[in-house]
Amino acid sequence: MTAGSSSRRRTRFLNLRAFLHAWRKLAAAQASSAACEWAHLDGGGEAIPRDVPRGHTVVYVGEELRRHVVRVSSLDHPLFRELLDRARDEYGFAAADARLCIPCDEDVFLAVLCHVDADRESRMALCS
Repeated sequence: MTAGSSSRRRTRFLNLRAFLHAWRKLAAAQASSAACEWAHLDGGGEAIPRDVPRGHTVVYVGEELRRHVVRVSSLDHPLFRELLDRARDEYGFAAADARLCIPCDEDVFLAVLCHVDADRESRMALCS
């Protein structure tokens, strides 16, 4: 293993860890505002809709920024990590912006999701 690949893995891990920390913080904010239909972020105008189930997050894909709800566990798949790397390279992960935008064609994104889900289901079948 080279020092460069180890550094890239560590950077990916730290980016994913920071994203998950922010996501948990938003989930806690959502739980604390049970009387409200939307969970507002730290004083900002952005909000997370309550229709996002536990263990999932929202990503916005393509030029039209179409909204998709994905499993948080999918974020660790190598194909999805590649999409996150592209998002980081194009947009950066600004703490002020709560949206996770993926800069790729929506058809490509859906194909990645299908592959990630198929991979997950095959692993689950092996365990049962």
